[in-house]
Amino acid sequence: MKYLVSVDFSDITNLVIRSAKVFATKLNADLELLHVIAPFTYLPYPEGLSIDIVDMDIIQKAEENAKNLALEKLSALAEYLKPVNTTYKVIVDTPFAEIISKEAEDNNMDGIFLGGHSKNLVEKILVGSTTEDVVKNSKASSIVIKSKEIEKLDNLLIAYDFTSICDKMLDFIFDTFKSLKPHITLLHIDKGISIEISKDLSQTIEQSVNEAKLKKLEDIKKRFSQVYSFSYEIINDKNVAGVLENFASKINPDIVFIASKRPKLLERIFGGVEALRILRHISYPLYIFKVEA
Repeated sequence: MKYLVSVDFSDITNLVIRSAKVFATKLNADLELLHVIAPFTYLPYPEGLSIDIVDMDIIQKAEENAKNLALEKLSALAEYLKPVNTTYKVIVDTPFAEIISKEAEDNNMDGIFLGGHSKNLVEKILVGSTTEDVVKNSKASSIVIKSKEIEKLDNLLIAYDFTSICDKMLDFIFDTFKSLKPHITLLHIDKGISIEISKDLSQTIEQSVNEAKLKKLEDIKKRFSQVYSFSYEIINDKNVAGVLENFASKINPDIVFIASKRPKLLERIFGGVEALRILRHISYPLYIFKVEA
């Protein structure tokens, strides 16, 4: 296993690095640290101002100095991450999200560690979010670290909605965490059936669906219980993001797992809006599982 760690040297970096170290140490994974710098020639200049050869030489030297400084910092982080096998790289290019995603895809990374910065609405509109762009557009899975870091891998929370991508996520978790044997809680948030049919028919269909869900959950429990301490919960509510956040606060998981069906769209596990709401507001480490469409 190999994970890319996006490093921007902001105040979230320490949490991301410590989380990646715990994760990689526990699961015997390799890491690549990546810092992306915008080319200095992209900096805005007053209209009508020309850049002569001397100016360009100064800009290139400043860019090279910034790159060398970043490499020194990454080297220190790699030293801290020992004994985890760690490489590091600085890329001078934009846009950041595309560069990070391409690096992960070109090198067949199992996922990308990202820092989730708290931004208000105005900042999101004006600046956007590199983390959100990577999560939405990359084919690789993402592990987003916000106010809480990964300190251990003893307690996992899985959000499950009976889709095929969630079943693939279960396979990944089952195989990946065998050596650690954490407690696993599977949560299904049932939003009910919202189709316009007669009340009696609606109740009949819902009962049939619920019976099928319970059978599937019992089958999952039987499988996981052979290796793991496993339990599941069903909560009936339409406020999926709010329920997931509240449930997580009760069991205090080390990581929350959700799934993304398409490489360019967080879809259907919570609906695009709900998924982004979780990404923006949940404080727990969030593993957004993906496989290529």
